[in-house]
Amino acid sequence: MESTRLWFARLVMAYALLIFSFGSWLYIAEPLEHIARFGISASGSPESINFLRAGPGALFLSMALFAVAGLLRPAWLRECLLLLVIINACVVAVRLFGIGIEGTTPIQLSELRNEGLSWLLFLGALLACPAGRTSATSC
Repeated sequence: MESTRLWFARLVMAYALLIFSFGSWLYIAEPLEHIARFGISASGSPESINFLRAGPGALFLSMALFAVAGLLRPAWLRECLLLLVIINACVVAVRLFGIGIEGTTPIQLSELRNEGLSWLLFLGALLACPAGRTSATSC
């Protein structure tokens, strides 16, 4: 049973690696094209483009790196999952705040759904990891 929970946590961490690597690629490699899909535009000045790379791009890249660390160092898996749970909870909270202040659109609701489901998945993986383990084969 414990090995099943461990593999579930690893699978969720692999999912995190994929989505956050993809998100970082979009913001770092093609920031203007990516935000245009959401109906958002930036001036195209070096500052506005680099803001997207250094803000969301760096955030997604750091989350992908924590996912890699959790996969490569099994003893860190629980801590890396906790970090992803906390960051994603903040993302969902700020998304809800923005919806409350500015109102909602179908894109906002779609993003909220995706972010909320990812948060629940990360939380489920974290809860599946038994606390207090220090062995390299357990959470």
